[in-house]
Amino acid sequence: MAGWRGRGLGLAGQAAFTLLALALLVGIAVYALPSPSHEGRPPGLTAEVLPSPAPTRIGINLFGLATFNRQQVFSNLILQSEWFSSRGDGWTAFPSEQLDPQGWVRFLRPGQTAPRPLVLPPAPFHPVEIGCRFEGRGLIEAGGLARLRDRTAHGFMLDMAPTGAEEEGAWIELAETDPQDPVRNIDCRLSGRPAAERFSPEFLSFVRQFGIIRFLDWQRTNDNVLPRWETRASLQSATQVGPAGASIEDMVDLANRTGADPWFLMPYQADQAYIRQFARMVHDRLAPGRTVYVELGNEVWNSMFDAARQAQQEGMTLGLGDGDPMRAQMLRYAQKLRDAMRIWTDVFRDRPGRLVRVAASQNAWPDLATIVLDDEDTVRWIDALATAPYVWMELDGYGVGDVDRIFARAPAAVEATIADALTHKAIAARYGKRYLSYEGGQHFVTANLDLARTLQRDPRMGRLYRDYLAQWDSRIGGELLLYASTAPVADYGSWGLREYAGQPPGEAPKLRAVQQFLARRP
Repeated sequence: MAGWRGRGLGLAGQAAFTLLALALLVGIAVYALPSPSHEGRPPGLTAEVLPSPAPTRIGINLFGLATFNRQQVFSNLILQSEWFSSRGDGWTAFPSEQLDPQGWVRFLRPGQTAPRPLVLPPAPFHPVEIGCRFEGRGLIEAGGLARLRDRTAHGFMLDMAPTGAEEEGAWIELAETDPQDPVRNIDCRLSGRPAAERFSPEFLSFVRQFGIIRFLDWQRTNDNVLPRWETRASLQSATQVGPAGASIEDMVDLANRTGADPWFLMPYQADQAYIRQFARMVHDRLAPGRTVYVELGNEVWNSMFDAARQAQQEGMTLGLGDGDPMRAQMLRYAQKLRDAMRIWTDVFRDRPGRLVRVAASQNAWPDLATIVLDDEDTVRWIDALATAPYVWMELDGYGVGDVDRIFARAPAAVEATIADALTHKAIAARYGKRYLSYEGGQHFVTANLDLARTLQRDPRMGRLYRDYLAQWDSRIGGELLLYASTAPVADYGSWGLREYAGQPPGEAPKLRAVQQFLARRP
């Protein structure tokens, strides 16, 4: 997520950028960006001679795998959750020392049980039957919507009748497990689904609409963990939402199954060995003809994220940026970006045309992009500059009665966003690089959930998306990755193109607008 559109801009930067945006809005024809400091690069481009828009490719950022996101990704209904610990008075985090290397419970302490949420199947909602099987010896119960019956030594059946209510849930609960032969390899899936089926058919059908898949939230990139290759998630892991995020195998296989190009984010703290092994696995597992996009971290310019704060501290410690903290932060990012992209370049040396190395920057702060691209030989190791062109509005102080006023401002907000993107397209072109988006769409964030629901479900939100996509297509072009796939309306943002899996497009104006745009593409 991009966070606040103007975060960190400063008064001088805001003033300068406001003048630039106004100039573009009123159609000043001869706006030239300043020339870079390195000799031998093309001169600054004017707005009139920007590269013609390439055909638009719509991609999607997959929202996180947590069960509350209301998207069944895996046919095994437990893979999108983790164990909790309970003693009858609420749930707490399960102690890691009680788990085996794959994430199965090794033992329970006296009085302790281990609940495990189930992801709800997609709409249309109706009573469903779920078959569960497991290895080992123990006792499993069920709760919430799940009703257990027909227990055997290594399995049981669940009846579940979801309605789509926001607060409903279901879970299994490990009540007993034999430490000598613990319960493991639990698999709970809708009756009739093949045992070898990895992904939910509804999820595959949804993802096939998009040409590129970005795995930001599946990788839990914003957690900024120190990754270890030996503890990464695998296809055999008990969960795909642990600290290591989803398995690389699952992400590559999803791209292969849907015919999409994958977009990966290298953890900011990853060492060179981890990055090389990651790149090698992608290289060897990705289907022929697919292209892989790769970037370092997520929004290392954005101080709301831990990696950005770490980059600034490291940059200042290294004496970068002549004492300017933000410049030090971006120069440190440029250093680590080059290191990561050298490795991917080497691994993909046999098919360089199937690798897109991405430098990311802030859509409303063009100076950040030039800091990165001007530093040493960064431009040698990247293929594209990307920003997150969100349509942003400040909603503090607005209520449901202000919806008409908010949507009346939408055309100007779309125009301002496209103007920002045009600025970065010009910067990218000056360095001989492509411009694309790593995230995009609406950025209407409010803690007023009544207002949020009203805005997101209003048909005018669909019109905003149609205008946004048309403007991108005619003036920018190329890759536009929307944020995000499926997620409920929440006080941290209403990011999903739909609110739950299986939601009819007629009830999801953003998704409907995107599908209409895709239907018109050749």
